[in-house]
Amino acid sequence: MTLKSPFRQRRWTALATAVAASLPLLVAVEGTAHAAEAASCTATGPTYAVNKAGELLRYDMPTPLTGGSLSSPGTIDTGWSGYGRVLAGKGAQFFGIKADGLYLSHRVASTGTWDIHHKKISDSFGWLIKAEDRDQVTVDRAGRLWVVDNTGQLRSWQYDTATSSWTANSGKILDQGWERYNLIVAADDGVLYGRATADGKLYRSRYDFTSQRWTERHVVESLADWNQYTKGITSIGGDTLLGINDAGQAKFYRFDENIRDFPVYNKEVGTGGWQNYPNVTGAPDACRVVNSHTPASPSVALETYSRASVMQSSSGSLEYAYTDNIGRLVHGRQTDPSDFNGVQWTTISGNEAFSGQPSLGEHTDGRVVVTGHNTSGSVWQRNQVAKSSADWGSWINLAGAMAQHAVTAKTPSGLLVQFSVDANGAPWYRIQQRANVDFMGWMPLSGSGLSGPLTAVTVRDGIQIFGKNSSGVLSTALFKEAGTLSSWTTLGAQAVTGTPAVVVYPGYRLRIFGTDGAGNVVTTTQATEGGAYGAWSTIDGVKAQGSPSAVISPQTGITEIVVRGTDGTIHNTGETVQGSGTWRAWQQPSEEAAATEPTAFTFTNASGPTWAYSFRTADNQTRVYRVDLGFSRMARSAQGAADSPVDAPAFTGRTLPAPPAK
Repeated sequence: MTLKSPFRQRRWTALATAVAASLPLLVAVEGTAHAAEAASCTATGPTYAVNKAGELLRYDMPTPLTGGSLSSPGTIDTGWSGYGRVLAGKGAQFFGIKADGLYLSHRVASTGTWDIHHKKISDSFGWLIKAEDRDQVTVDRAGRLWVVDNTGQLRSWQYDTATSSWTANSGKILDQGWERYNLIVAADDGVLYGRATADGKLYRSRYDFTSQRWTERHVVESLADWNQYTKGITSIGGDTLLGINDAGQAKFYRFDENIRDFPVYNKEVGTGGWQNYPNVTGAPDACRVVNSHTPASPSVALETYSRASVMQSSSGSLEYAYTDNIGRLVHGRQTDPSDFNGVQWTTISGNEAFSGQPSLGEHTDGRVVVTGHNTSGSVWQRNQVAKSSADWGSWINLAGAMAQHAVTAKTPSGLLVQFSVDANGAPWYRIQQRANVDFMGWMPLSGSGLSGPLTAVTVRDGIQIFGKNSSGVLSTALFKEAGTLSSWTTLGAQAVTGTPAVVVYPGYRLRIFGTDGAGNVVTTTQATEGGAYGAWSTIDGVKAQGSPSAVISPQTGITEIVVRGTDGTIHNTGETVQGSGTWRAWQQPSEEAAATEPTAFTFTNASGPTWAYSFRTADNQTRVYRVDLGFSRMARSAQGAADSPVDAPAFTGRTLPAPPAK
């Protein structure tokens, strides 16, 4: 089934496209420039077999790049009959699985002796000797074990022989939904093929451990029925595959990612008898893919006077986070939301440097999570040790090689999701596998040409994300927990600068605010949930310097906006009547100069629900302007007349305690 003729190539491409469209996120991401040949190999491609007598045999394949006939085997060890599953690893390592766990052996090539021989390294993995499960484990060129459990979760493990321990992040869930496959086989470092249970088609995925990205995920590469290989499929690396059928034939394949085809296809390299071996396993490092798929991590410049994030936790505390002008990430906690003098500031970045607005979120168990953009381009995350605790866990490097700051949002079921944009303007996401646990790998989303951080808000059926192109024109798409993304829809031709603000009305209608190139605050809204956006309108009366921030006032139901003007002070307006889209004259709550864009936020204190806005001054002192208590009471008493104009709110400014000196 090599696809050489133009007709067959076109037919296969059309079929592959149709199959890919039926499954979520079947994406191949453009990599680095390709070499002339996709793989290189050692002189021989060792393939190992265990016979029924328990002998470990070695076959050598000449010209493994093209698939030479497997030679007569030599016996390199005995006593292997106790293993239900045997897999070769890198550098002549061997993993053996028994009912009671996992064992490691290592053969010294120069002497033919074993310096590690049947050493038990785990009490787990025994379930993988069952007939229905034995094809759910594989070893890649880097020596990592990959396992799909019975719920479809994909994990990897790596054992360090120098320390006799598993490496950090071993056992971490990197993806889910792999129950679609009845067999997986690793064919290079992070390259996995899956055989579809339903029809035997072969799909290819690639995970890059440096960037923690799925650069390719569930891409169909062969429409043949690979269920014909009832005795298993193995690999010698370099995108090679070796399948054993019922007739005892060993068939060799090599995929070339440069041409997305198999230059070696269905080549018989073993003529018979292979069905009698209980275990056949290739040396996964005999061949290697030449191309590097690790993206360059962009250098992220420090930003001066970046906006802060503020939220109220489920324990009632107000949480603040910002990065200062030298890259420190500073967190503040106000345990009593009525006591602005009680904020406790902590520099949580250590010696690392961060840039831009950090993101605040909360696990379903109440632990606060801070996400920052390291100047290395990696996304970093830090979790509160326990709800209401003053302590933080260690930083978790989520990598990503992202050019834009990550934003965190929650699915309707409560899973945290992070969104970011790479140096090519492509969007990515990373989601928790389940509540309160780590994130799986970065996964690509459809879309391109995005510029600047995304904005994300929770809606009824998922998370609505917004991004702008290099011209400033906004587009939006709906992300769902299963990993699907709707088509991107533009919000008209209006260009905006900075980051848009979004408010979610009851019924999940959305209103968007931005600043145009002339400094005008502009807005558009939906008439119905999920519907089209109306024409953009200008909220005249102020020239903005930076992006607006908006909330729905808990006291009045009025949409309120704050923005920094070109005069350096904060200005406020709101609707004259709930939902009217008609705006009061702008007011200037204070003449105090703001060095940052403001952040509006809602919260509840001893006096009830209210809202405020925060900014920092030129000396990085945080100010909070909250709605006056008297106005709040008056506004609540007037809520019965929702169609009556509401006066502009009055604010009281508070200076928060000074941030830490170091």
